[in-house]
Amino acid sequence: MFLLFGEKYHANQVATGQFECPICLSETHYTHHRVQPKFTLFGIGIAKLEITSDYVICHQCNSCYDPQIIATPSEQHIAIDKAALIRTLCYILSGYGDTGQSRTRLIQLYKQVTNIDITNQDISTELAVINSGKAPTLPFLKQVALRLSPKAKQDIIVACYQFASGSCLMEHQDRVRINTIASSLDISLPEVEYLINHNA
Repeated sequence: MFLLFGEKYHANQVATGQFECPICLSETHYTHHRVQPKFTLFGIGIAKLEITSDYVICHQCNSCYDPQIIATPSEQHIAIDKAALIRTLCYILSGYGDTGQSRTRLIQLYKQVTNIDITNQDISTELAVINSGKAPTLPFLKQVALRLSPKAKQDIIVACYQFASGSCLMEHQDRVRINTIASSLDISLPEVEYLINHNA
């Protein structure tokens, strides 16, 4: 006798409504999504596993937020996908050397992905956090991965690849860095390969 077991991912739309989006600066519609895999035996879900995604997404700007934004809208909430994107791009920048040309490219790429302008001061602030060693990038990404939509994770990987490949000739260590970022975001290596081949 043999057993067929595995995981099946189940995405739920937990809630919908309106909220004050910090990016849009207006009341917009949101959807609260949660993804929870189930352990399966012969294709039948028999046990719920740990939640892998739990986020609120704005319908207007597609920003991802911690679901707490609905319960406590008066508190300062950041768009987690935007914070993760600037952190990963600055992480890559720190490995190539901080030059004016690289910063200009980072600013343009961030604008292209998010439609939001950032400044050299934003980059300097993020680099200071990275270089201080007090908030390592990869643990930060592991921590926020739960609050990111699959599309936000994919956008981060594609942007990292575009930034790295535009900064220099892609070498082995560049791909290792991108693969490590992807692993921190719970993205598989075959998915990274697909994203790079179809979006770069």
